[in-house]
Amino acid sequence: MTNRTLHNAFPIVAAAIGNRFGIKVSVGGNQAYTDGRSIQLPAYEGDDPDYQDFAWGLLAHESAHIRYSDFTLRYGSSVLRRRLCNAIEDVRIEHELAKDFPGTRLTIRTVIEKMIAKGDFVANSIDDHPANILYGFVLKYLRAKVLGQSALLPLVEQTEAALKTTFPKGAVTRLKGLLSEVPDDLQSESDCLKLTDRILTMIEQEFEQQRQRNQAQKSADEDTSPEPDETDQDAEPANSNDTDGQDFSDDVEADERLPNDIDDPMGVLQTLLSAGDGDIEQDLFESLKSALSLAAENVSELLMPSGHESPMDEQAGAFLLRKVQGESGKIRAALQGLVQSQTLNRSQPACRGRRMDGKRLHRLPLGETKLFQRKQSKEAPNTAIHLLLDKSESMGYQVADSQGQPMGSRMPIALEATLALALAFEGIPGVNPGVTAFPGRYDDSVFRLLEHGQRVNARTGAFSLAATGSTPMTEAIWFGAASLLRCREPRKVLMVMTDGQPNDTLSTLELLQRCRDSGIETVGVGLGLDVSHLFPIAITINDLSELRAQLFELSKAVLLAA
Repeated sequence: MTNRTLHNAFPIVAAAIGNRFGIKVSVGGNQAYTDGRSIQLPAYEGDDPDYQDFAWGLLAHESAHIRYSDFTLRYGSSVLRRRLCNAIEDVRIEHELAKDFPGTRLTIRTVIEKMIAKGDFVANSIDDHPANILYGFVLKYLRAKVLGQSALLPLVEQTEAALKTTFPKGAVTRLKGLLSEVPDDLQSESDCLKLTDRILTMIEQEFEQQRQRNQAQKSADEDTSPEPDETDQDAEPANSNDTDGQDFSDDVEADERLPNDIDDPMGVLQTLLSAGDGDIEQDLFESLKSALSLAAENVSELLMPSGHESPMDEQAGAFLLRKVQGESGKIRAALQGLVQSQTLNRSQPACRGRRMDGKRLHRLPLGETKLFQRKQSKEAPNTAIHLLLDKSESMGYQVADSQGQPMGSRMPIALEATLALALAFEGIPGVNPGVTAFPGRYDDSVFRLLEHGQRVNARTGAFSLAATGSTPMTEAIWFGAASLLRCREPRKVLMVMTDGQPNDTLSTLELLQRCRDSGIETVGVGLGLDVSHLFPIAITINDLSELRAQLFELSKAVLLAA
């Protein structure tokens, strides 16, 4: 994907990923954040080739928080307690997400590797605050060990060296033992907090034991020191410039001390437990949010609409199915026949075959060997088509045909036509239909009538909607495009049927262009309205009695263009 295409497709792809995780995503403004229910990404306008990887990594990580974390949990006043728990929880939720979405393991690992390469993720050193060394080791050790982020292994080794210098030896050993419980023994964020408390209690115990050892050593040293000799009291003091004796005694003391002996264990412990936010490095994904925000521009906000289950009326659906089944079968037969005829190329001359080409026999004396006809087949359409149906209030207004005779409202006729077309598409090999109605209960939602891959017969009860609401076409297009991007079919077509102008024409035009730039074809069907200013391929249907026939002709043109 080129940078330009990334720019144009960014909101659509972001929505597709969020939709896949079951998370609402909004794109706009210049900040990246989550409120515990949805994820906000900036409206990216830059050309940084790494931006996409960072954004998708952030989406995966924050989606894991929304799916698995407890946003009501309270950590108390301890900064270290909160940060350690967050580090453990991050590993737990990413591990859980990878069970349902294995690709996220690679997505997040790519972010880690790029941050290391950029120098934004580094090892901790002995000069760091003790709390930062502890936090850094827990974070890097668990990510490498549990999540398989092997690029962190050199950083883990360096950070562990700093940990062993700063903390008692027993603390390092026992810490690894406690961390071995991640992730299998942790079922919730509360479990992560309990483990954090056990880690902090263990460290306090180790520092207290170190204090006691130091005290015991000091007492032993005092007991074994020689009494001063009175005959030497008047002796001349050693030369103050002679430092060899002092250096030697220091060397002996250093050799006798264990590598993890801490001179002032309670002082280090107090420093550790009183750490503030500024003493511990910024959370990995918080820094990623900052990096993404810096690359963004202020633009109007777009909100990925929620996809709600449509109200189901099985009785009405069964009636509607019987009403359109016959016509749908005719449309399917016609479309399928046209598609099948297109999958055969014109006859090609061949050296062998079952059918002789009489027109080439005269060339036999000239050495011509290709005397047979052979037809070669090509692939079926292999197309995903998503139909967006406008169910705004105006679709319920009474209309007349071209002769001025009342026909009722557009809504039931449009629903019949959409259902008939979906049934026809479903029966054609290589065509994958989906249907969405907009708006849903509110302007920021849509109704899912038929998801790609579902059987139409099982969803007919959803095709019994009343006309209400305005025309949030931008949001509906975003939802439809995101649905198409999840389809395996290489060719993707978005068909919008509407009788009114979108709530925000400029944003609709912008998003339609982004669809086309990301490989999604856009088709408009205006019901009593010219929509050619929105869609490069568009038809206007002024007589509703011709709706089904004209939709058939449009669908034929779309499929034969494959």
